[in-house]
Amino acid sequence: MTAINRVKLIIGLIVVIAISCSLILLFNQRQSQVDSRQAEVQAPVATVGVAYSGVVTSLKASNGKRVNKGEVLLVTASQDLQQAVALGARPTSNIAFDVDIKASTITYKAAIDGYISGLTAHVGSYLAAGGQIASVVGDGDRSVVGVFELDPTQYQRVEVGAPVKVMLPDNTMLVGTTTDIEVTTSAGSRTSTKISISCPDLVNPKYQAMARLGSPVTAIVSLRDDGILAGPTDALMTFLTKIGLR
Repeated sequence: MTAINRVKLIIGLIVVIAISCSLILLFNQRQSQVDSRQAEVQAPVATVGVAYSGVVTSLKASNGKRVNKGEVLLVTASQDLQQAVALGARPTSNIAFDVDIKASTITYKAAIDGYISGLTAHVGSYLAAGGQIASVVGDGDRSVVGVFELDPTQYQRVEVGAPVKVMLPDNTMLVGTTTDIEVTTSAGSRTSTKISISCPDLVNPKYQAMARLGSPVTAIVSLRDDGILAGPTDALMTFLTKIGLR
């Protein structure tokens, strides 16, 4: 073998080894993370509930409107309140509503800063006691809850505190961490797993439109690193399980 052929052989071997290593690393990277089947933004919510049945006489709130804590949302006139007082009840005001015993009215207020959601009442609407008028979606910390389809080898490598990439609808990538892991259902060799994710950047005002309660996102969770061959080994074990050899 001539020197030129030896050089060509060595270069060829180096190229083959480099390509093989690159493919292993790429495969391992893909096996070291898992995408959510579905995921959405969670936010603190204060429910506006009906204390006493009554009729809406004044309405200040509207869906999507921003409100501050203590801001008036609506007022109801309540015969139930009047009757309860006549029977000896002494209802008191609180953070959610103010009671005017003399006028038999209840003024409902926002318990937190945020925006109005789920409001269906209008002036003249009758509201039954114990019902829900609307919700105030708070400005506090946002989080993500995602549902993942995992096989056993993937599930055992998901850990609390694992890094997560949260992709917003406009493909912006934010960084988060897993805070809770819960198996919801199990079917065959795969489990449907609910993972809660902390993502502090979701409160950034520039993401406000895409970080509202229920906004769809994609969560990509990093699995525990069990070494460079963890991905290929897990894939092989999963394949052997599927064909009944393990």
